[in-house]
Amino acid sequence: MKKMSVVPSFVDGRESELPLFSLDGLLPVDQALSVNSDCLVVSLVSTDSASANPILLQRLMTELQMRLLLPLLESPHYCPHEVLYASLFYSYRGLLAGLFSSDCIARKEWQTTIEEKRVFLQRAHESGSLKRDLKPLYNALSKLRSKLRPFGLEIAISTSRSAYALISLPVPRQ
Repeated sequence: MKKMSVVPSFVDGRESELPLFSLDGLLPVDQALSVNSDCLVVSLVSTDSASANPILLQRLMTELQMRLLLPLLESPHYCPHEVLYASLFYSYRGLLAGLFSSDCIARKEWQTTIEEKRVFLQRAHESGSLKRDLKPLYNALSKLRSKLRPFGLEIAISTSRSAYALISLPVPRQ
């Protein structure tokens, strides 16, 4: 996955970047997704420098949808249940720091939370309550799917049923 940064924006008196996600062939070569995690906006942008208006499409997300989208963008081809489940219950600022910060402590805390959720889900599987425990994740993913369709993206479950991935939707014929 290729991530690029664009001009920093300033929100709440602090500097933040708008990362671009090209998503390894899930989007056309000259397009990427830009994520403003502060304003909860996802934009499909043209990376062609000749484009007068680089923003092709924008959608407002809820914080819950953004919590799931960010890990999927970080690992678009294989994002385990425990990562998505952890993103639902971790603080939003902690999630952003765990995914994007160069702060080793924030990244380690995020990895520890993922491991705790992996153990929790393994125990739920052993006790037969996994489907019930994953219901909040299933519901949130269902709502995120409808927001991703205009971008030509879908969320699919892996064949092992232990992870999700982003996939391209077929381009409609004209």
